[in-house]
Amino acid sequence: MKEHVYAVPNNKQIRVIIDTDAGAEADDQFAIVHALLTPKFDVVGIIAEHFGNNDKTDSMLSSYQEILNVVEKMGIEKQVPVFQGEKFTMRSDNCKGDSEGVKFIIEEALKKDDRPLFVLNMGAITNLASAYKSNPAIAENLIAIWIGGGSYPEGHMDFNLANDLDAANVIMESKIELWQIPLGTYTRMAVSFYELHEKVKPCGEIGEYLFTKMMQVNEEECAGNMDELDFFGSMSRGAKTVFIRTGEGWSLGDSPSVGVLLTPQGQNMEMRKAQRFLPDGKYGEYVRDDRMIRVYHNLDSRVIIEDFFAKLKYHYPR
Repeated sequence: MKEHVYAVPNNKQIRVIIDTDAGAEADDQFAIVHALLTPKFDVVGIIAEHFGNNDKTDSMLSSYQEILNVVEKMGIEKQVPVFQGEKFTMRSDNCKGDSEGVKFIIEEALKKDDRPLFVLNMGAITNLASAYKSNPAIAENLIAIWIGGGSYPEGHMDFNLANDLDAANVIMESKIELWQIPLGTYTRMAVSFYELHEKVKPCGEIGEYLFTKMMQVNEEECAGNMDELDFFGSMSRGAKTVFIRTGEGWSLGDSPSVGVLLTPQGQNMEMRKAQRFLPDGKYGEYVRDDRMIRVYHNLDSRVIIEDFFAKLKYHYPR
């Protein structure tokens, strides 16, 4: 990659760990690339996250391979370490919390470094929860950003929460500083496929890869039948074509984990008491009076998406 066009002052620089279920679909890849192109970030490691909730899946290994694909296409495979995370949910008896990714979180959190450490959780939050259970002392030394959970005040199950609800409750109940970006917020990161064709595909091998991967996932996802879901099955045939997976665009739903660290994004953010998740994904009782978390209810998606386009074009010119 080329030298950045500006320098970020030392007092604004941060360490970043990316925790991603990149094998699940195609938006994690955009957030990974965005983070790696951002001069404010020192991405000290990337950890693969599972996206299955039983002991019969190799989804973590799928995420691991996808991360390797991304950094290889960027031409930086020797510059950023990639770790395997937990294979299973915290509820599984097989989840020992001793993966290399969990050990890395603990090691980095306990390292002497004046720069803040952020863990960007773009999927289930199993790895961080396992690290916390293994060594609660890390709570004082990192900030967690989590893409997950339903919109307030009631909440509902989303993909990331469903993949390890127990881990999410561990983090809610912990002393870790948590910035939550719920589904109603992260789905606002809409892009069209022609937009990606124009602004992403021409940008080197990584741009071609991001676009092609998105088209592959879109074809598979759009062909899926979600009639078994109550809210979807009751819709008219016409309404289903524009509700989700429209065939014309996608939501870069993991990119807000990068975006909230680029600009203040505080217009629609609040501090609120943390609540435990109920089995159906809804918000339940408060954890305790002094357990406060930061919740983003809206974002300036334009500045996040355009920053990504500009950085990609600069570092991988057409």
